[in-house]
Amino acid sequence: MADLYQFRETPEEPLDCLYVLKCSGVDPFGGLEFQTKEKRSLRQKAKALGPRGEKGEIISGECPLPIARRITFVGMGDEKELSHARLRSGLRRVVHQATKNREYQIGLAISVRIHGLSEVESRLIALREAAIADYTFDHFRSKKNEFDKIDGVHLIPLSGESEEDLGERLERVRMLRSSIYLARDLANRPGNDLTPEALASAARDMAEGVGNIRVTILGPKELQKEKCGGILAVSRGSAEEPRMIVLEHRPKKPKKSIVLVGKGVTFDAGGISLKPASGMGWMKFDMAGAATVIGVMRTIAELDLPIKVVGLIPTAENLPSGTAIKPGDIITMASGKTVEVDNTDAEGRLLLGDALHYAARFNPDVIFDFATLTGACVVALGHECAGIMGNDPALAEELKKLGEDVGERVWPLPLYEEYFPYLKSDWADMKNAGSRWGGALTAGAFLQQFVPEKVSWVHFDIAGVGYMEKEHNGFPIGGTGFGVVLISRYIERILENL
Repeated sequence: MADLYQFRETPEEPLDCLYVLKCSGVDPFGGLEFQTKEKRSLRQKAKALGPRGEKGEIISGECPLPIARRITFVGMGDEKELSHARLRSGLRRVVHQATKNREYQIGLAISVRIHGLSEVESRLIALREAAIADYTFDHFRSKKNEFDKIDGVHLIPLSGESEEDLGERLERVRMLRSSIYLARDLANRPGNDLTPEALASAARDMAEGVGNIRVTILGPKELQKEKCGGILAVSRGSAEEPRMIVLEHRPKKPKKSIVLVGKGVTFDAGGISLKPASGMGWMKFDMAGAATVIGVMRTIAELDLPIKVVGLIPTAENLPSGTAIKPGDIITMASGKTVEVDNTDAEGRLLLGDALHYAARFNPDVIFDFATLTGACVVALGHECAGIMGNDPALAEELKKLGEDVGERVWPLPLYEEYFPYLKSDWADMKNAGSRWGGALTAGAFLQQFVPEKVSWVHFDIAGVGYMEKEHNGFPIGGTGFGVVLISRYIERILENL
């Protein structure tokens, strides 16, 4: 993980390369803190090399200033069309190029503005994406090639950006980077390493590291006492015992109460309703929602915000065995409602149902749940945004706008009362799966039955954005940490509006 530095003075040793993000038809140096003479030299070099700023373009040459040995222009396309995804992809290209060239100390000149955002907002996004652009997960490689990793990224200040302002911004992105990396690392760990108990230990370690969080772990006995039939049923096919992880940030005289629920299926084989063998290894990511919650809780605790935030993570493995639940079984949830198990691969909603009911004891004003819940949501929205649904349309719209601003898009989906009859059972209060039609929406309708009354609730289906099967829009392969920035910013926004 390369550290981030301010770059205001010529170094004793020149940087290996100065990377400049360039949009077509825009002077990439105009908004940067270079002296007039330095800008003139840079512009002359750009004219000689001829970068057009087209998307995907990379052009290099000797740097005309003593600050670096080489200069590389990275094309970003039309600035009027510059999106978070394009900026993220451009910065990821910088990392790939620098690694390929074995450039260990690089400069980064970013003066581009994301379409629809102010200069300050764009700057914060750019710094954050620069901070996480070099993410890799090599924990399980026996030989780590440290020589091919960037050691330091030196950021050229914007014109008028004081040392104090940039310093504060860098401290903030470092904090967010730690939370995003934590979420990504957890999601990327394989099922034989990250069991429910190991996930609980990781949550405990996070809490001890940052402070301001109380941790409670419910094991099988406590779950039986709480009558969490959904969590216990899902775990029956595995030798690994289930857990409910409870993380509480409880300041004195909190301004508001928020509960975050994260699906923590550390491996999902589908149970008796077995998934196809092809691609089953990706099901280690079925705890990406849990990773998001742990990442958010880390940020909230480090900021020590005066809002009560509780993270609930029901975690289990979903495997087939002689003790596993079977299609047709009827279970009783913590709320007392009964569920006919129509499909054992619709297990995440059983865990979440118990956790949503458990959330009532914390008297929340708002509940968010995060889950890689349905393939139907991926079919509908692809890998470009999460689907959200809930009982508070105004809150959903607020999250949509905020997601656009911070670069974690969400799209509101309908949750009409007419979707619940799709789950009608002849033998129980409901089934855990409906027909093939509206699969993401019937999953939401199921969860809504367990939400405490008079509480605003939004469900995030992150199946398409919680992890990537290949690099996409600047995201690395594997866990993305989606939701950490959005929810952290939402909670901060609450304080600003109080």
